Amino acid sequence: MNLQLRVHNLGLGVFLFLTPFLTAQPNIAGRFDHLVQAFVHNGDFSGSVLVAKNGHIQFQKSYGMANYEWSLPNSEKTKFHVASVTKTFTAAAVLRLNQQGKLKLSDPLSKYVPNFLNGERITIEQMLSHTSGLPDFYSLPEYAVKKRETVTLPGLVAWVKTKPLDFLPGSKSSYSNTGYAFLAYIIEQVSGKSYEQFLADEILKPAGMKDTGTFRDETLVANRAAGYQPALDDRGLRNAPFYDKTILTGSGSLYSTTGDLYEWCRVVQSGKFFDPRESTAPYGWGVRETKNHHKYIEQSGRDPGFAAQVSLFPTEDLVVIVLGNLEDAAVNRIADELAAIALGENPAPPQPRAKTTTPISQPEEYAGRYEVNPTFLLDVRAEGPALYLRGTGGDYLPLERTGGDSFFYRQLYVKVGFRRDKTGKIEALLWNGDYPCRKVSAKPLP
Repeated sequence: MNLQLRVHNLGLGVFLFLTPFLTAQPNIAGRFDHLVQAFVHNGDFSGSVLVAKNGHIQFQKSYGMANYEWSLPNSEKTKFHVASVTKTFTAAAVLRLNQQGKLKLSDPLSKYVPNFLNGERITIEQMLSHTSGLPDFYSLPEYAVKKRETVTLPGLVAWVKTKPLDFLPGSKSSYSNTGYAFLAYIIEQVSGKSYEQFLADEILKPAGMKDTGTFRDETLVANRAAGYQPALDDRGLRNAPFYDKTILTGSGSLYSTTGDLYEWCRVVQSGKFFDPRESTAPYGWGVRETKNHHKYIEQSGRDPGFAAQVSLFPTEDLVVIVLGNLEDAAVNRIADELAAIALGENPAPPQPRAKTTTPISQPEEYAGRYEVNPTFLLDVRAEGPALYLRGTGGDYLPLERTGGDSFFYRQLYVKVGFRRDKTGKIEALLWNGDYPCRKVSAKPLP
């Protein structure tokens, strides 16, 4: 065989070898897009997504509008409120101070907040791991008023100082935004800088994150998305109501982009703050496992008008980021199913959701309070022919009727049903269609 023929055959062989890989990227990108479009079609997503594997972005695309009133589309430059994804940065800031020898994770709260009840028993580590017993400020009765006030970190500390602990420190685990607000307060006390400045100097700038910062209503932020909530009108959304974001410092105060959060995941993956492969309880993150036993760390976020999900699979070197400017928990399922596709699985996209235009004949009979557990109640309110539901500290958002006593609650992307007793009266709300929440009152909170 002459050299020319050898080279020709080698070229053909290389082409045949590479063909599956050359065509795989467009195919998988099409599958990602097809999945997300199904959620968009159902009115459950507006925002940006990014999927990266082995250090390369496989898919990055935006959907819907950053501002629906001006018809300005979302793009990869759009900045979204990421809510509780902020906790991953707060935890990293605390760990950075620990690396610098400026605090210990075993330090008691009383070292930084004198005269706090049981403060000597609450440690920084417990606040990081949600085992401090500090009550979540969202659950406190004053929150409905406080969220419209400017509550600074010292003000939040003084407010919570008057409240009893939910449990003895270290005896239980319960998600607490308050714990991360207190951590932000400690960061300021130890560093001598504002939380925002310390984060910028020690976390964001070293990571090359130029599109991440503090979400404030009064600040002009280029490319910031407006936030929306589900509604029953033809557009299916409404402007999110105003509340003062100052109270969120440390627990949910940041905005970011999919690109910046990808850079953040690369820093986390590098093991700068903890080993994501080995850590069983990484501070600021949750540890999960898919049904096919792929382990990953994640953090989600949701606040009025926005929803976010960041998932990092250390072993597979996979990152999935979904940021939305519609307060709809579909972002969590979108992230899960994008990850499944990237891992070689074949999840089915959601089917068009059934809706009925038949009016509810007696909406008032559904109204009332329903007990999830003794400390968490759901309120259902009737407004004309429609029903609205909210949890503790949240906004009333619509229940979309799918037929009979069955509804869909877009805010948390969950089925909601109602069960009647033998006389036909509503006796329970069925969360996710099957978990009974007993009706304890016919009068919802205002």
